[in-house]
Amino acid sequence: MTHVTPAGAGTAARPTKLSTARAHLDRGGLRAGIARRRQTLANLEASLVTACEQAAVRGIRHGVRVDDRATWDRATWQRYLAAAAQLEAKYGPPMRRLLQEIDQLERLIALPLAA
Repeated sequence: MTHVTPAGAGTAARPTKLSTARAHLDRGGLRAGIARRRQTLANLEASLVTACEQAAVRGIRHGVRVDDRATWDRATWQRYLAAAAQLEAKYGPPMRRLLQEIDQLERLIALPLAA
């Protein structure tokens, strides 16, 4: 579309957000964005698990190995879950945001491209 100025000269209209989005829908870039978010999410999950395990080993009994959860007793599991509940406020919101962003990007990739 061309806008006509009072002097009569035509200028090209600025592209709309929709036309810009269609012109720049790069599935490779979207996939890279998903991969980055998944890596960030994995890092957050690992950090959360590490923090919960550190809480679980406090007061650990003999014979309980941190690396083998089959050896964990009820008290160890309770400390682990208590730490997870306490840390939810710190880790939950960014993890949910990342999951939502991943879902949105995957939906964009799934859109059929118009010719």
